[in-house]
Amino acid sequence: MSKLLAVAARELRERWLLFPGALAVGFFPLVLPAFGVERDVMPVVGVVGAVFFGLGAAVVIGSSMLARDAANGRLGFLFSRPVSWPVIWGGKWLAALVLAVSTGLLASIPWMVAYPLSTVKGHRGGSWLRAMSDDPQGAAFFFMAIVLAVGLANFGATLFRSRSPWVAADLVLLLAAFWATRRYVAPLWLYGVLIPWGAWSVAIALGLLGLGFVAGSMAQVAVGRTDVRRAHGALSLGFWAVVGLTLASAAGYWAWVRSAGPADVDVHAVTRDPVGRWIHVEGSARRSGYYPHGFLIDTTSGRYARLPGPLLDRDRFGVGMTFSADGRFAALLSSDGSGATLALFDLGGGAPRLSEVALEASLLRTDNPVFALSPTATSVFVAHASGASLFALPSGRRVATATIPPDWRLSAVRFRSEDSARAWLIPSSRGSGAKRPGAEMRVVDLAADGTATTVPFPIAGPLPPGAWGAAFPDASGIRIVTVDGGLHLRDGGTGELRATLAAAEGGWGRLSVLFLDDGRIVAGGPSRPEPGPPRALLRAFDAAGAPIGETRLDLSPGGLTVGPEVVPGRVAVSSFRAPILPEDTLVLEVDTLRVVDRLSGLRPAVGFWNASSAVPAGATVPRVHFFRDGEGRVIRVDFATGDRKVVAGPGAPRGERISAGR
Repeated sequence: MSKLLAVAARELRERWLLFPGALAVGFFPLVLPAFGVERDVMPVVGVVGAVFFGLGAAVVIGSSMLARDAANGRLGFLFSRPVSWPVIWGGKWLAALVLAVSTGLLASIPWMVAYPLSTVKGHRGGSWLRAMSDDPQGAAFFFMAIVLAVGLANFGATLFRSRSPWVAADLVLLLAAFWATRRYVAPLWLYGVLIPWGAWSVAIALGLLGLGFVAGSMAQVAVGRTDVRRAHGALSLGFWAVVGLTLASAAGYWAWVRSAGPADVDVHAVTRDPVGRWIHVEGSARRSGYYPHGFLIDTTSGRYARLPGPLLDRDRFGVGMTFSADGRFAALLSSDGSGATLALFDLGGGAPRLSEVALEASLLRTDNPVFALSPTATSVFVAHASGASLFALPSGRRVATATIPPDWRLSAVRFRSEDSARAWLIPSSRGSGAKRPGAEMRVVDLAADGTATTVPFPIAGPLPPGAWGAAFPDASGIRIVTVDGGLHLRDGGTGELRATLAAAEGGWGRLSVLFLDDGRIVAGGPSRPEPGPPRALLRAFDAAGAPIGETRLDLSPGGLTVGPEVVPGRVAVSSFRAPILPEDTLVLEVDTLRVVDRLSGLRPAVGFWNASSAVPAGATVPRVHFFRDGEGRVIRVDFATGDRKVVAGPGAPRGERISAGR
């Protein structure tokens, strides 16, 4: 120990002038007010000056403690004495740390005495010493910064003095480390995986980097001794070994985070195919932070394919998947920065087969497009901020397009046939802050022969505030229900009024409407004002719009959802208050509006806003449906047999993972 302290004392004696220099720097905040600088900012100036002076001292001693001494023979003098290399290495590092930390503290003493913490705005009482002792994270960051400054300065000085051609290898490894950091370490912060560690995660990362510098300098002294080139090789080997092991551990941890299966996630959103076999789910696992896991699950066998997540080098428009009406195909829309790509999954075989289709027109990544597949996936409709287009599949060629004027947005889209799509536009004051137009909508028709028409769509009155849930078309797009000063059934192409389902009255601004397979209409929303807690009101109409009846339900009217039609003539009705609040689903007979079943703690699985899979007109009503409970699980319910099973979320069977082949 005495020899180590002797080596450290020798280093401190050579650089003793830094101590009075630090005190002189500490007096600058006392002098600056005489030149017109406000007194209130002096503590900030003092803190910055003290930190930078300490870091400067660390750089000065780090650049000379090993490389310079080895080059001019001073290190050889120490090795000629009965002093081991650990003593030499430890003494020099001890001196460097003591010098850097003490100069930083000395540079703080004058202004701390002149400006007590109790006189600083926002503080009442207390002292600077107590404030520093109550901030262990700040002290840890300062110490880590000192270690990094010493180690980095020593590394740079050794590389400069070695004149070795192996410096090129260090540069290559540096680029590889930056790439690996971006690929495997940055996502851990981006998706909040390290949130449980808080700010200490940054200190740990800096500490591991500092450990690399310390280990490298240890090898530099132990192996390189007085040979600068050999010291450079040992330093690089030790440093890059620690950095490589750290990055490899981060890569392994990131791979483990992304390896979560459907049974490991709390499901947030679900999209199903019309047949009831395949579902697309998105959720997050506790070990994954905010990372959105996506899976394509075969609910009949439990097998699943993990979908590629939104990595840093791939910006996804939205994670919503859409299915073709025949259930044969599924699609995801994404962007790689140069254009839009449609990932098309063929679900006809045992495992999904993936093909990527580059769409002819580029879409801005901020456009948040809405898209839909044709019944047999021979074309795809895409609407974004400024236009709507129809693309042929699998070529990706744009066959028709229409412009969406400013302050308009898409409300709904339906494929009328395999090669023609219809979309309804509603006013939007997005971006411009302009006043919303009144009684106005528009309809857009696109066809594969290049035909594109946009015509006014007359409505009776203004749309509800926000205009969410303002238009509800049927599966064919021939009929549509609008919420415009009442509830109206209209022709889907011309807007011609067919029936007034309900007159304008309070509470009908936020509705949910469902067209049944036989053409009947069911609408739900808040009931008329009455004593007691608010309840949901459900109304049923025949295909022509004539009333069948109405009933009040013991469901919250907020977030009311009508649908799906679980079996012919029976609909599920639920309300959504919050993801963690339990809610029941009621199954009603439309003819009598009588509740025939209650699914306790379940509500229909919520899909994605930008992708929908409409059941084609005239198709058989599926008997298999999917519900979500308060624990983030997806339950498959077969209404024909009454069977239930968990297919995703905690408690789901761990099915076989399959890959989406090409």
